[in-house]
Amino acid sequence: MGQTAHAATTSSRSRAVGVALLVATSILWSLSGVFVKSVNIDSIAFAFWRSLAAGVAILPLVWLSRQPWPNLRWMLLSVVVYAAVVSLLITAMTDATAAVGILLQYTGPVFCALFAWVFQRRRIGGRTWLAIAIASAGILIMMLGGQFPRGWVGPVCGLLSGVAFGALILILEKLNRLANGQANPFAIVALNNLGCAILLIPLMALLARPILAMPWQIGMVLACGVVQLGIPYVLFQLGLRRVPAVDASLLILLEPVLNPLWVWLAIGERPDTATFVGGAAILIAMSLEATNPDTR
Repeated sequence: MGQTAHAATTSSRSRAVGVALLVATSILWSLSGVFVKSVNIDSIAFAFWRSLAAGVAILPLVWLSRQPWPNLRWMLLSVVVYAAVVSLLITAMTDATAAVGILLQYTGPVFCALFAWVFQRRRIGGRTWLAIAIASAGILIMMLGGQFPRGWVGPVCGLLSGVAFGALILILEKLNRLANGQANPFAIVALNNLGCAILLIPLMALLARPILAMPWQIGMVLACGVVQLGIPYVLFQLGLRRVPAVDASLLILLEPVLNPLWVWLAIGERPDTATFVGGAAILIAMSLEATNPDTR
């Protein structure tokens, strides 16, 4: 009896620690909008410096983990798609509001379900179709009812970031499956970020985009790479060991809620009504999918 009670207490404490780690992860992830809006440099240059810093910060952890390295061919595809996700998201937050960028990116699981249905012939249950319908309504409200003083580049990039994010989820799943569920997570994150930085160099040259900025700006972006990407990813991995994946997927929904809130408080950028309504619909859809028993 005493041993059972002790085990229950230990499990409860472990879960509490896991929840705290995941909440901290969401808070740190949610700082991206404030960094993007405060630093005010070219969006592709921001993505380059942030990914470079995150990749270098996580690299030491790669050698500490004894898990197998990911499949090379699928890892290369992951790098390309990850670079698209990052570049499109930061461009969306730069050219539109932070809320538009992050909320549209969080439609990724919906596109993931659609891609799995089309390319892998996976069945889509009624609950997932409902989530897709609600998310689609939210996207339409945000895209058609929103106010975009700088044009459609921002919201379109946000939506494309969600599409790319959906593809990335399937690719990461494939990488893990090829390694029998034991792929080195730190290697995947480090390679994605370092590969992203390498890919963005010729892109910036092709588009004649500036890679350099004021020293304080580059310093801020490098700090963003460590604080907003590197550290929270480690916390996320530690949290997943203590909290079920379904609960974790709900806890990280704090990010798209907090991201525009921090920007509103720090920068004074208030989302319009369409973003509030459409964003709420997207969050409801993601909550439905996260708690879907068919995807557990």
